[in-house]
Amino acid sequence: MKRVLILPSFERSLKRLTPQDRKKLSHSLEAFNSFLLSGYLSPGLGFKKINHDKYEFRVDIRLRVVMKTENDDYCLVLVGDHDEVKRYLRNFR
Repeated sequence: MKRVLILPSFERSLKRLTPQDRKKLSHSLEAFNSFLLSGYLSPGLGFKKINHDKYEFRVDIRLRVVMKTENDDYCLVLVGDHDEVKRYLRNFR
């Protein structure tokens, strides 16, 4: 069974979000959890693989959530805009 784990880096990036962005993130995380339970992927989520062990999904047009896989777990790494995601990928390939 797949689990979703929250890394400290995700918690740090979460603190920078506005209350409206946090609410949007909450809805996106619920949709992702539903995908893990049912296997049905909502097209608006935009879940995709970005390299060999890292994935992302959309919160809104600006924000993305980056996660990595370890064994059977998804580890939430970062929530941020495109520039923050690119910077993360450059540093942690």
